[in-house]
Amino acid sequence: MIQDRSKTGVVRKLAAILLASAFVASVAACSDLPAQVQGCVPAFGGGAASESISASGAIGTKPKVHVPTPTKASKVENSVLHQGTGLILGKGDIAEISSVLYVGETGKLVGATAQTAAYSKATAVQVPVGDKSTVLPLTVTKALQCARVGSRIVTVLTAAQVYGSASAASAQSLAGTDTMVLVTDIGDGFRGRATGILQPLQSGFPSVVTSGDGTPGLTLDLQEPPKTLQTELVRGGSGEKVKAGQKVLLQVQGVSWTDPAPTTTFDSTWTDHTPRFYSLKALAANAGGQFLDKGSVKALVGQRVGSQVLVVVPPKAGYPSGKAPSGYPSGTLIFVYDILGTY
Repeated sequence: MIQDRSKTGVVRKLAAILLASAFVASVAACSDLPAQVQGCVPAFGGGAASESISASGAIGTKPKVHVPTPTKASKVENSVLHQGTGLILGKGDIAEISSVLYVGETGKLVGATAQTAAYSKATAVQVPVGDKSTVLPLTVTKALQCARVGSRIVTVLTAAQVYGSASAASAQSLAGTDTMVLVTDIGDGFRGRATGILQPLQSGFPSVVTSGDGTPGLTLDLQEPPKTLQTELVRGGSGEKVKAGQKVLLQVQGVSWTDPAPTTTFDSTWTDHTPRFYSLKALAANAGGQFLDKGSVKALVGQRVGSQVLVVVPPKAGYPSGKAPSGYPSGTLIFVYDILGTY
């Protein structure tokens, strides 16, 4: 049990996590998932330029693209070359993509993700649909909005839009106004947040509220942190169960349990809208150098995709001394994990 610190036994609540000023209002807008695809409207329409592009080859393999030269457009154009049959991706969902990029004026190939003869999840890129990203500029992620997994789309845009700025385009020996042709395959996709059913909460346990974009916030009784690992299923998903050692895609919010209440968010995938893949094995580093503590691994194994899980990790169940990721505090840690998918 978590012991009450108050001599009078009066329980007070504190909002405890980095919340935007509009958070309270946005909670009311928390939609019945997956509302992000209900009535989904693409960010860009097709046009003469995008519709003139053709590409052959299986989805996920490096396509053979024909770019009529010169290809020019006065605005962003987006067309579906091949319609997939998988998940419809709305704003904030995660698309796993591979792309090739051409100069519209000359038809020259100037860039590609690591596409090989066969689709490879190891070389694909995961990006948030229609949202800011550390991986790709906003115009590119917006072009994925309302697309289905398994689709191939073509986007005609400027070099500044595809690289993020005119100066970034200049570094590639391109003018910011140059027309570019981007052909993108959507090999897989995931909901960008937990979609499971809300569960009854334990009395006296930290509770989670969620903003409109999925960012979790905490309220917590002013109590002593627990001495043992504590797990709370906030949303119960209906996807496959995750297994020990399996690779899992997670949204993460990490908060330190300080005295008298958690006040410091020390880690969050929600700030850059980019979830992370972890192996469900304690201290197994991922590509970004982050890794899970043994308590979190224990709490996540056996949960289902689509679930949101709150885990309170005391030092004894957490990282060994000196083994925590850079920037992680000592003491009891609280994590909110959204389980998006598995490999």
